[in-house]
Formats: sequence, structure tokens, C-alpha cells
Amino acid sequence: MEKVMQVEKIDNYSEQIVKRKMTPSKFSALVVSIAGIVVLIGLSVYLSGYFNWLVPVALLFLGLGIYLSIMLIKNSGIEYEYTCVIGEMRIDKIKGKSKRKKITVFDVKAIDDIGKYINPKTGSKNVEKSKFDLVLTAAEDIDKDDTYYVIIHDKIRQKHALLFFTPNERTLSMIQPYLSIELKKKFLKMKHDQNAVENTSKKED
Repeated sequence: MEKVMQVEKIDNYSEQIVKRKMTPSKFSALVVSIAGIVVLIGLSVYLSGYFNWLVPVALLFLGLGIYLSIMLIKNSGIEYEYTCVIGEMRIDKIKGKSKRKKITVFDVKAIDDIGKYINPKTGSKNVEKSKFDLVLTAAEDIDKDDTYYVIIHDKIRQKHALLFFTPNERTLSMIQPYLSIELKKKFLKMKHDQNAVENTSKKED
């Protein structure tokens, strides 16, 4: 078992960019809102020809329409940057490829738990968000089967937190060597279960 758990020598630095996907419900809500505003703008402009007091209302709806359109564009252009350097991970949120905000910084050695958010065998959720005071999301799509959860000590707020993220193989390879023996064993079992599910799916196809 110890030989299986050996990790090849890796570099001390890795960087991954993950683009957040807008959930269908949020996208639909924004589109419906914008469509409703457009209809109200048209109606207000038409009626303002008969009632002058409706001109300010039409301008208000126009402003709301522009604001919602901007929000739609912003929410579709959010990226997360994972940077791992010698056992420390930093995650930033990037809007419009320019505005950057630090989400969290934590020691990988201090991870309390890690795993897939969605159980590959049952489809159920492996962790309950309501049990944590601080929940951080930096995932492509929290409900996708490649989303991981990790329980960390957030250095920014100095408290424990539940973090959702979408690490690739390179990022996972930077994390695994620093995990405790128990979590390394869990990590290997998790990969075994995932492979079993994938092999079953291939056979069914």
C-alpha cells in the first residue's frame, strides 16, 4: 500500500484557471427580467405620448434594463485562479479578466477533509453546507460531478471554511503529497470508486 501512495517528484508551483458557468436558473431569471424590462420600456414609451408623467418611468426602466444586461455579461465572465506554492494554496476571483479579488488562502497540510461533492455511486451530496458558518465557492459548476469540497482553515478570515472548487489533475497532484495518511487513503479510494463508475458506464454504452 505504501508503494501505491508514493507520489512522483513534482514542481513547487502550479496554476489553474477555471471559468465559472452560469447556472441555467440564474441565466433564465436574468433573461426573463431583461425581457420584462424591455416590454415595460416599450409600453412606457408608447404611453408617454399620451401621459407626460410616464417619461421618467420609461427612463427608469431603461436604466434597469441596462443594469441587468451588464450583470448578465459580468456573471458570464467570471474566472477563478488556483495558485499552489509549496503547500499553500491561494484562490482568486477574476471579473472581466481584469478585476481581481482574493477568495481564500490556506495551508494544504491543514486540510481537515477533501472529497467529491457529489457521490459518484449514489448521486447524493457528501457534505452539508448548512453545517458551516463560512462557505466559499470557486467551482466551475457546484453541481457537476467533478466538483470537490475541502474543509480548510481560511487564513484571510482566520476561521474554518467549506470550499468548493474544480481542481484538475495537476492541482490535485500538488495537494495530495501534503495530506494526512488518512486523507491519502481516502483519496485513493475515491479515485478507485470513480474509475469503477466510469468503467461501468462504458460497459453499459
